[in-house]
Amino acid sequence: MPYEETLLIKLDKTTKQRMKSADENWSALIRGFIQRELNRKKNIAKAERLRARLFRSVRGKGSTAIIREMRESRYGAGSA
Repeated sequence: MPYEETLLIKLDKTTKQRMKSADENWSALIRGFIQRELNRKKNIAKAERLRARLFRSVRGKGSTAIIREMRESRYGAGSA
């Protein structure tokens, strides 16, 4: 898979030496980390949008009314 962009990072000499002595594909490791972080941030943003939508839908209702609505939607009207 060809990569089109290059990322340059600066490291201290000790870290660079330790990286050289470790048998690791650092490029792949860093690419994977970046991809996971981007996905995590995307999921957090989705969760925040969902949370905001849910709170808008229940604004002004008491907890008893919300629980009653949830139970009725699950089990039908008149459920205890």
